[in-house]
Formats: sequence, structure tokens, C-alpha cells
Amino acid sequence: MWPMIPSLEPFVQALAPAFTLPSFHTHCQLLLGWALCLGNHRLCRVADTAQPQALRDHAQRHGLDTTYNFFERAAWTVPGLAYRLAVLIFTRLNLCGAITLLVDDTLAHKRGKHVWGLGWFRDAVASTQKRTATASGHNWVVVAVAVCLPFSHTPILALPLLARLHRPGKAQPSCPQLARAMLAEVLAWFPGRRFTVVGDGGYASKALLAGLDERVTFVGRLRGDAALFGPRVPKAPAGQRGRKATKGPRLPSPKQAAAKADRQRTGGGAWVWQDVAVTAYGQARTLRALAYEVVWPTALGLRPVRIVVVRDPGEKLRDAYLFTTDRDASVAWVVTQFAWRWSIEVLFRASKQVPDIEAPQHDAREAVEKVAPWVWSLQSVIMVWYITAGRTLPEAEELRAVMGEWDSEWSLRHMVAVLRRATVNAAIEPISGEPADLLKLCEALKNCVNLAA
Repeated sequence: MWPMIPSLEPFVQALAPAFTLPSFHTHCQLLLGWALCLGNHRLCRVADTAQPQALRDHAQRHGLDTTYNFFERAAWTVPGLAYRLAVLIFTRLNLCGAITLLVDDTLAHKRGKHVWGLGWFRDAVASTQKRTATASGHNWVVVAVAVCLPFSHTPILALPLLARLHRPGKAQPSCPQLARAMLAEVLAWFPGRRFTVVGDGGYASKALLAGLDERVTFVGRLRGDAALFGPRVPKAPAGQRGRKATKGPRLPSPKQAAAKADRQRTGGGAWVWQDVAVTAYGQARTLRALAYEVVWPTALGLRPVRIVVVRDPGEKLRDAYLFTTDRDASVAWVVTQFAWRWSIEVLFRASKQVPDIEAPQHDAREAVEKVAPWVWSLQSVIMVWYITAGRTLPEAEELRAVMGEWDSEWSLRHMVAVLRRATVNAAIEPISGEPADLLKLCEALKNCVNLAA
């Protein structure tokens, strides 16, 4: 019933090669149903929202076969969809130079004895510094593309690209191993591109960083007590017996380096704070930083890396201990790149609040591994559409005029609201001339309201 608005259709058609013709038809219906669904996003509610002109007969046992089969039995694959999505993002947004990829994991809360892949994982939202909270659910490792918008006050948006399920158990791949596998897929898709990967401390491990491709620069966080060594190996004395040294002498850990800089009373020397002007977390800041070159065998073997210790003079931010594999990188660039990582946290919160990624209930492995990546791909399509075409629609102007002080037009909630209003307007205008068609439309809108209740 819902029409595909002309400005959205080219973005949806770009993903058509990832599906068969029947699957693509179902994909388009579910995309509009998911965007227009106002209540809990269970699959039955989404399917009813996609076809509101006639509510489903609950007496029929197999009324949702097409919807469930789209995830459980359809031939499309998550990597195939992700490749088409990556081409859409890179071409439509004209991304040039080194592309920044953000990697992190999130917990989608789920319950049920027969749900495949469930486990108990750390709940980052409920945990504190003194207490670690766990919860039942699916732990997803997500790779997102960081996009800088020069024409907005929110310069960084995270567009989800790939997602893999981290299953419980010692024999299962860890989160860094899954991130490395997804990074290898992206590198194979675009052999001529360079990438900057930004991750938190959990991804600063050999599972991800060992033998890192030359086209990839990693920026991450390390422990304050990390064991660091000098990159220059001292020359062994002539005639010395035994194994030769492979690394330099022990250097101060990041926390010790910060303490040494605090004790430094002169303006010269190796351990001195520098003032650095950066734009981080939405505002311009002047921070103090200390940088030095080391070898970190625990995570990177004998590959030299650059350590950056960051402190906020205003004490609004905690000390950050960062590192990068680019030894020539400036301190300001390292701090700015790592601050971009916050946008993936915003992405996770939005995906749970707006498309309600935790709502669908599935037991089969095929459906579990497809539903969440498909919803994230839907989220990316809507964001790319709004950035390039949707923000110029009259519906976007109408909603901007009534935005509150704390609202943002670059939030996913606002983008979906524009799409909903534009789709409803497109459905009303072509058929509002005939009284019979207008009555049918009123009946469909009434069904939508009842579904949202």
C-alpha cells in the first residue's frame, strides 16, 4: 500500500543486486513497514504495517510465511548486502582519501530457551567503574563508516556497514577476531582504498593487530600500566653470549609518563606536556598531550607505535592513553580520530530506540544472523538518503520548524520522521480525488493507528 517516494527509490534500488527479484520485493515492503511502524517492531507488526489496507487474519496459521522466510530461507547473504551498502555509501557521499571505520560491540537484550546464539555478556549501559553488570542477549560486533558532515553542527555520523554475532564459549571467535574478519572483507572489496580503524581498548590485541595490512592505520586505547619498551635495540657487546636483545630498554607506562611530565619543572626535555587545540565530542578544546614512540609486544609484537597521553586541564574528561600505528601522525589527529569513536555509541543507542533492533523474536540460526544486520543496513540507507536528498524535502523543512532546543536534524529519529511524513503524503495525494479511494485510504490509516495502539 505504501509507495516508495521518488527520492528514496534510487538508494533502495542500489541494493537490488544483493537479492533475487521476489526477495527484493519483500525487502522493499519490509523497509517501508519498519520505517512506518509506530509500536513494537516485532515481525508480525512490521508486516501488518507494510500492508495496512487489510489487517491479517489471525485465524490463518501461515499468514506471515513470506516475512519469516525472507530471513530464514531467502538466498541473500549478509556479506553480499554489506558490499552493495558499502558501494552506496562510498559513492553517494563521495568519500575520498583514507576512510575511517569504527569498530565496537553492543548487547541486544534477548530471552528465550530456544533462541539460537544467546549468552550472558557484559552490559555496558548498566555497568559502572565499580560494578560489572551482565545480561542475556546477542552480542554483536559492528563495523561502521564514520562520515564527517561539514555543513552541520554534528560533524560525525556512524553508518553501520557489517555486523557479526559473537557467540558465547571459549571455542568461538572473539570480538577482535570477528572484527579482523570483517576488516579483511572490506579490504578485499576495495583494494585501492586506505582505511583508518578506530577501536576501544578491547580491540587493542594481537587478534586484530598482528600482521595488520599496510593500508590500515589503527587508532585505539591502551592500559595505563601497559608494558612498553624502546624501539631502538642496543648494540650487543662483542663476544656476548646468549640470546640477543630484540627490543630496547623498558620505558615508562602511559600513567608513569604522565606522572613524569607533572614533575617536570623546566620547559625542555622528553617528558613535557604540550598544548593541543582539537575538536572533540562536539566542541573545540585545548588539551594537554604527551607523545613518545615505543614497542608494545603484548599487542603489536615488535612494530613501533606512537603513544599519546591526553589530559584535560579543566578536568572534565579523564586522562586518555591512546596509540596509533602511524608513527608520523600528529597528536591532534590522533585525539580527533579517537573522539570520532563516540558516534558508534550514538548509533547503538539510536538503533535500539528507533528501529527497535531488540524487538524481533527468532529462534532459527539463519534468522538470528540476518535480522540485526538487515536492520542496520536499513538504518544506513535512510541516513544516506537523508544526507543527500531527504533534507531538502518540504517535510524536512516542516519538521525543522518545530524542532525543540535539544533536537537534532541529524538524529535517526528525525530522519525516520521525515521519511514517514513524506511516505504518507505520497500515499494520500495521488488517490485523494476519488471518494471510494479516499475511504480505502482512511481505512488503512485507521488500521495503522490501531496497530500503534
